[in-house]
Amino acid sequence: MKNYGLISNNRINMYDSLRKSIVESDEIIMNVSFIRDSGMRLLIKDLKEAKEQGKKIKILTSDYMKVTEPNALYRLLEIGGVKIFDNPLNKSFHPKTYIFKKKDNFEIYVGSSNISYSALISGVEWNYHFLSGENEDVKEILEEFSELYENNSFDLSLEWLREYEKRYRKSEYGEIFDDKEKIKNEIIEPIKFQIPALYELSKTREEGYKKAMIVVGTGLGKTYLAVFDSMNFKRVLFIAHRDEILRGARKSFESVYKNERTYGYFNGLEKDSEKDIVFASISTLSRDEYLKDSWFKRDSFDYIVVDEFHHSSSKSYLKVLEYFEPKFLLGLTATPDRADNGDIYKLCDYNIAYECDFRVGINNGWLVPFEYFGIYDDIDYSLIPWRSGKYDLTELENALIVEKRVELVYKKYMEFRKNFTVGFCAGVRHCQIMNDYFKKQKIKSEIIIGETPISKRQEIIEKFKNGEIEVIFTVDIFNEGVDIPCIDTLLFLRPTSSYTIFIQQLGRGLRTFERKDKLRVLDFVGNYKGAELKPLFLTGNYKRGKGIINTTDKEFILPEGCRAEFSFKLIEHFESFKRKNIRQEELVKEDYKALIENLEKIPTLMETYTFGEVPVHMYIKVFKSWYNFQKEMEVLTTEQNLYSNKAIDFLNFLETTSMTKSYKMPLFLSLLDDLSQSKTLTEIGEYFRKFYQSEEHRKDLNNKKHQDWENWSNKKFEKLAEDNPIKYLTENGKNIEFFVYEDKKFTLNLELFNEFRENKSLLAEVRERIEYRVINYFSRKYMED
Repeated sequence: MKNYGLISNNRINMYDSLRKSIVESDEIIMNVSFIRDSGMRLLIKDLKEAKEQGKKIKILTSDYMKVTEPNALYRLLEIGGVKIFDNPLNKSFHPKTYIFKKKDNFEIYVGSSNISYSALISGVEWNYHFLSGENEDVKEILEEFSELYENNSFDLSLEWLREYEKRYRKSEYGEIFDDKEKIKNEIIEPIKFQIPALYELSKTREEGYKKAMIVVGTGLGKTYLAVFDSMNFKRVLFIAHRDEILRGARKSFESVYKNERTYGYFNGLEKDSEKDIVFASISTLSRDEYLKDSWFKRDSFDYIVVDEFHHSSSKSYLKVLEYFEPKFLLGLTATPDRADNGDIYKLCDYNIAYECDFRVGINNGWLVPFEYFGIYDDIDYSLIPWRSGKYDLTELENALIVEKRVELVYKKYMEFRKNFTVGFCAGVRHCQIMNDYFKKQKIKSEIIIGETPISKRQEIIEKFKNGEIEVIFTVDIFNEGVDIPCIDTLLFLRPTSSYTIFIQQLGRGLRTFERKDKLRVLDFVGNYKGAELKPLFLTGNYKRGKGIINTTDKEFILPEGCRAEFSFKLIEHFESFKRKNIRQEELVKEDYKALIENLEKIPTLMETYTFGEVPVHMYIKVFKSWYNFQKEMEVLTTEQNLYSNKAIDFLNFLETTSMTKSYKMPLFLSLLDDLSQSKTLTEIGEYFRKFYQSEEHRKDLNNKKHQDWENWSNKKFEKLAEDNPIKYLTENGKNIEFFVYEDKKFTLNLELFNEFRENKSLLAEVRERIEYRVINYFSRKYMED
């Protein structure tokens, strides 16, 4: 290469030039307006090697116009030295400069190339490359960079990146920047959500966790995530409930590991228990005869993957999970909230390492956008009996199969249809009636229900993929575990008030596929329970506890590229619900009544948090406190009716006190640990150390402010407790009705303390409130956000 000259990606490309410079330099500086993952995939290996060799690396980029991809930044997190241009006024940021300091001189590139595949390899670019000693011009370049890097930027952090990932929208120019069709790589590498998820899993193991759950939408490649994450573990067990999933998983592992590992099945037909990677059917593996040393020792596997993890609270899964003792357990699911109310969060120590809902998937271009049509359904659902949290199936099907309703579905299908349609029905009879009617209209349709043999299902699905079948009607078979990327039209033919079921069904059609630009959804919506939640469901914000919204509200913000149209009658219907302030009360009450029927008991606050559809903080928001809600529902026990007003106020205080960090909770727990009226600051410091050393809580101190906290003396923990929660809670006589801080002692009000000692029910509720606040805080801050 010449000591200077033009690099235009013609005879010489920027990629080869930068790689050579990275290898030969002592210090690396990159100042670019944006970084695409297509470009960072090319450079990351060389940058990692440079980092390992101790070379100084400084990279400055921006979030200007949101062109920089989150995945590119996730790759750079472990490199360090990366900063984001601080841009409060949205000032343009357009530098494209690469500086390499060598032993005797500087090598510099200035021109048009940012970091993307197109800019480094395939696009027409003009970059001037030259070598120079440290003259005045070079000094000026370095000084300008230093000013930007040191005084006009902030460090790339995981917290900021998580927020950016949520704000990010795929650029319409992405294909130009990335030129993806030309990227050829025989080695399968992490893509899409797998990049941030792998980072989060690595981080969670560093923090001491031995279990984690990944919540990610259908069609994004959950199995490949497990493949990449298990690479540093010797023996792997992959568990699923269906053979089709096991066969697909084996193909994924083999495509990455090739012949480096041995593979085997453990199911009804095969018993390959000694292979490096074993794909096991839960129905076989969970038998008592196999959970023995003669087949498997408890530590036989270093890494266990449970696919469709939402099934793991069933007896068969619990037996297996209780038996094995892996170094790490990974649960994969798109829908962690089970309809049968099994608590799977507890099985992974409430550690959700990464979550990618359909909103994030669509915004990043990993899933296709949807166009949703809410079609008015004039069935009067108030006449259909409601039992155990759902409509009576017989009466519901009777309403859904009337000729007028079936004709409406067919008419709308013909108006909006595309090529590959799946219709979700209420039951088998509904399924059969819809299929018969469509066939009479010369539409090539079939049904897949629970009784459909596996071989017949596979035959129907293959014909569907080949275009020989236009429509498949099903009940719940396609809610999970079925991967048919070509689906481009969905018919929601049954009332759905469950967010879990709604996103399961929506997810069936969001998978990317050649020539599929959008998913079309036809949802037949009537006056059934929970119908008014549909606009909120479509935003992807339901689990964040938003209230009921209408399509005209500013909160009605859909994922990028999506649109929704509702019949005018439906908009009126939603608006009428919103005008009734009592509607949210009804929503909460219905959720609680369904829980009572399902659990066959009065649910506690934590049971409602774990199993309810409606978030607990919505209960508290609507009724001002959990106690008030229980009083309204007339479910207070004799002991609860004896609580003093001060005790009730304290319970409400625990529910609503602000928590930007978790510091208040270990302070309260220090009093409850052995039920003491007061604790010295020394004792509180000791409890803080104990609290934050646990796997669940340590991440709240893993930041620059609390650097090296694991080696802190007790005095530092005392200072942390005194400076934040104690000072905030007690200065200027604040909260004096509950506690005071004097002479380095934190003291609970005597009346409250005596009532805690005398009323075990009250003490249990106080502990439960704190447990709820701790678990909810860590899940919202480190799982969803």
